[in-house]
Amino acid sequence: MQALKFQTTIDSRRRLELDLPREIPEGQAEVIVLVPDSSNKPIEPQSDSLRALFVRLDAQPVQHLATREQVDAWLAEERASWNNTL
Repeated sequence: MQALKFQTTIDSRRRLELDLPREIPEGQAEVIVLVPDSSNKPIEPQSDSLRALFVRLDAQPVQHLATREQVDAWLAEERASWNNTL
């Protein structure tokens, strides 16, 4: 992958626009945005949906727990099924 560096301005709608050289092919690209550090405060996500997901998961009862012996038996059965296929 080739790296290109441009200076641009982020507008009031939090959008930016880049004009790339003609030799850059169309298709997928990865964009990395570096902004000046105006404070030591990290940028908080707009929603805490991930936090809410973890709260919901923590509230759910744990199901389908297996004992160590059951896991060991399942692994032994799985390994036996390989039967020289490696």
